[in-house]
Amino acid sequence: MNRLTLAIGLALSAGLLHAEERSTVASPSSAVAADASSAAPAPSIYTYDPLKVIGQRLFPYREGMTMDRRYIEEQIRGNGDIGTLLRINPSVQFDETAATSRNMGEIRPADISINGGLYYQNAFVLDGAGFNNDTAPGGSTLAASIIDVPSHTQGIALDASQIGTLTVYDSNVPASYGGFNGGVVEAESRRARDAFSGSVVMRMQRSVWNEMHIAAPALQNFEESSTESLQPRYDKYQLRATLEGRTRNGLGLSGTVSRLRSVIPLRGYTSGRNSVSDENEKEQVRENTSASLRADWSDGEGLEVSASVNYAPTDERYFIANAKNGYYDLEQGGPVASLRVNYQRGDWTWRNTLSYSDLDSSRRSQTDYWKSWARSSEMDWGVTTLSAEGSWGNIDQRNRNLGYKLVLEREPVRLGIGEHRLQFGLEYRDRSADYHRLNDHSSYLNPAATRTCTASDGTIDRDGCSLSPVETTASGVIKGRGQYFTRRNVYREGAFNVDNREWALFAQDDIRLGRWSLRPGVRVDGDSLMGRTTVAPRLATSWDVFGDRDTLLTAGVNRYYGRNLFAYKLREGRERLQLEQRRGADLIWRDVRTSPADYRFDRLRVPYSDELALGWNQRWAGLDLSLKYVRRENRDEVLRETILNLDDSGFYDTRVNRYSNRGRSRSQTYTASVSPSRPLRWGNVVTSAEAAFDYTDVRRNYSDYETAYSEALEDWVRYQGKLIRANELPATSFNRPWSARLASQTRFESIGLLWSNFLRYRSGYRGRQSLGREVFEGKSISVIDEVAYPDTWTWDSSVEWTLRLPHEQQAYARVEAQNLTNRSNLISSATATTTVYEPGRSYWLELGYRF
Repeated sequence: MNRLTLAIGLALSAGLLHAEERSTVASPSSAVAADASSAAPAPSIYTYDPLKVIGQRLFPYREGMTMDRRYIEEQIRGNGDIGTLLRINPSVQFDETAATSRNMGEIRPADISINGGLYYQNAFVLDGAGFNNDTAPGGSTLAASIIDVPSHTQGIALDASQIGTLTVYDSNVPASYGGFNGGVVEAESRRARDAFSGSVVMRMQRSVWNEMHIAAPALQNFEESSTESLQPRYDKYQLRATLEGRTRNGLGLSGTVSRLRSVIPLRGYTSGRNSVSDENEKEQVRENTSASLRADWSDGEGLEVSASVNYAPTDERYFIANAKNGYYDLEQGGPVASLRVNYQRGDWTWRNTLSYSDLDSSRRSQTDYWKSWARSSEMDWGVTTLSAEGSWGNIDQRNRNLGYKLVLEREPVRLGIGEHRLQFGLEYRDRSADYHRLNDHSSYLNPAATRTCTASDGTIDRDGCSLSPVETTASGVIKGRGQYFTRRNVYREGAFNVDNREWALFAQDDIRLGRWSLRPGVRVDGDSLMGRTTVAPRLATSWDVFGDRDTLLTAGVNRYYGRNLFAYKLREGRERLQLEQRRGADLIWRDVRTSPADYRFDRLRVPYSDELALGWNQRWAGLDLSLKYVRRENRDEVLRETILNLDDSGFYDTRVNRYSNRGRSRSQTYTASVSPSRPLRWGNVVTSAEAAFDYTDVRRNYSDYETAYSEALEDWVRYQGKLIRANELPATSFNRPWSARLASQTRFESIGLLWSNFLRYRSGYRGRQSLGREVFEGKSISVIDEVAYPDTWTWDSSVEWTLRLPHEQQAYARVEAQNLTNRSNLISSATATTTVYEPGRSYWLELGYRF
């Protein structure tokens, strides 16, 4: 244990556990109001109300969980993305490979699954504006692809420091939300406090401070890595500045500028080999930049206006190993903006939201060619018999959305024996996406021997021919002679565009009948891309058993329709941009063929999920206890299948891929949470805590929409001794059966010390291994057993010390330790050299000034 670890361990040993009082407000908008109320003058500018994780009492039908501004600022931050905050939610599961000991330099937000839904079927919302990326959210994750540009389902990497409240709707979701099969993650940006205030923050994490768990057989390969999948060294730095305040007439302004940068040095060439004429150490870079501005104003008589804009581009620099001039940049993100006008007149409130986003997912290359030369005295940078150069070309992908949403709400009205809270609304979105290869890109292949670079027409080829003597005789080339390329694939400039106009109508009535609450609702959606209209009924009920709100029973039956992605249409026809050319010793290029399209777009049904939700919430002995069960049957989900093409136009290949609605899945999620109802105090020491547990079982016949369907998915298999259909096998990702999470924050008020902890236990997730085959009903079937990877647990902790300065100023220092005990938590172990562990002990250092 190094000195830094020892010092942190001693500092953490003095804590106490306790809890904070919870709000009993009745709607998520009240949470926002609570955030705004923190703007009122207080003895210290960073003294908040006691609200922490606003638990199930905020939601009478157990819709989800809300985190307030104080909780967000006190939690372990890591890279500062939304996923880190959502770890306390027991309905959320994470991608196993998002963070490993091999790739700790990455800063992309982790993919999440909510109640068994797929990660690209969640809805992400910022101040009423959606920021999902639907161009290719489940496509290739490999940066080095000549056709595909990898994308992330979150269109922007939202910095958690800009969030005032974060709400997750995971069951019994109100009718005003649509376009999801998993859940809704809704972020509300920070509202300005009354007093002029601000902060400046610097954070850093370095690989030399951290521990990495690498299996011994893979250690040398790791240390000599030339690929982004293995990152032995990295340095992360973040700078952030915030200003906020309110004018005399009540106009509040809050602005934040933030940049998180990770530099990852790697070898330029594989296996530790050195090039004689190229860089042998190259840097990959990841950079998230975010600038946000929010304004809000109220006339005090029912009119509220707020506007926000968040510009959050992400830039990532990669290079192609074993190649010269092989740098390229991936650019993602863009502006997300909204204007909201709420007007209350009499018993009615009109909530209007105008939203806009323009999200990029593009690539810029250092060159517009790729050449695979045989090594020669001129092309001498290669470390094998080849000297490659170039990159994959320039591609733009954009996803633009312009939307309007109206919600009309009525104050409670008494009708007969019941009280009704009516809500009506409509939405309209004009959406478009495009894929554009900006210029021709040539890929030169198959060198052959030559003694001349002068073509038969008298022209000299300086691009695909060289008279420099080749060093080794190999396929096509002869030692001592020159070389020319005999094959060239030209990826021509071209663009594909798809438009979609979406509309929705929704209505619900929240009814109070004595100790019973009932909320029937319905949502109707339609779009032009698929030409489908869907009707999603929603019904939730709650029973206050004894009339004192100490014992609440809830139930719900709901249907949720997801989104059909732009990726399904944009995939069609891209192969036809590829022109294959060949030539012989005359050095004249001749067109051989234009590649046929191997994807065909067919209209799809909209994937949907039928949900049954049951819940129990109990206040007892100073504790707030909650249990919930959510079952989902997901149908018409999208995957890929290959079919025989009967079209004789020549546009399509003989066999084509298409997306179809053959996917289906089932999930069951049992969750429990417990927290003290009132804060525990001992003198000037105050602690809050939240514990959560879950059991999750997900069965799915595919992984994502690029999974290839085959008839074998309908076959019987013997799994753990039982006969089941292959499509009923447990999912192998986002499917940890058991997990437990505990978050706590302790403030030593007299000395300005904050101690935050997050402990997480996860049972081993399910892998599979084939045991062979057997005969069943005259057919050979697979015999499969479960491989249970070992349980994991981690303890993340942070200590923050604040020095109070004159005139309500503060300076502070914060140290975060993730996986404090440095446990070796195994993720996978297919072979000795591919064994993967979770990150070892790692540190973040943060220094800040607040006024």
